[in-house]
Amino acid sequence: MNQYQKNDLIEEFMPRAAELAMELADGSVPLEDLTQEANLGLVIGVNRLAEAEEEDAVQFLPVTETIEAAIRAQIAEAQAEAADLRARDTALIEQVEALSKKIQELTAELGAKPTVDELANALHVSQENILETLKLMGETLPEDRPDDPWETNPDLQRFLPR
Repeated sequence: MNQYQKNDLIEEFMPRAAELAMELADGSVPLEDLTQEANLGLVIGVNRLAEAEEEDAVQFLPVTETIEAAIRAQIAEAQAEAADLRARDTALIEQVEALSKKIQELTAELGAKPTVDELANALHVSQENILETLKLMGETLPEDRPDDPWETNPDLQRFLPR
């Protein structure tokens, strides 16, 4: 299959790709983005047909079904990625909220901002996790507590004001 034949197939199936994008839209991905993903699936499907033709296996791949399957797969992948991103965002929001609440609780309890170690112990997570979340929150880190491991921990020193 030459490039002109590929282009003809892509042009022929582009309206079907748009239809499938509309049919399969579930609101997780904007329709414009889903249409682009459908078009990408269309190109993938046409390339599969071209590869099969080169291997003399084209009789085993029905054109319409192959192209539509590739379009559907690309749309499903985009929707799955969107779902994963939403799940990560939700988990991050929950993590920030839990850390913020724990900072407030420990600050009231201790009379000063808690150390990274105290936060990590209270939340049962790693210090690295606490530091990354604090960084995302824009939270200032304590520097005047004598029990801070910051001065001796090179991984934490980069967060100290200079």
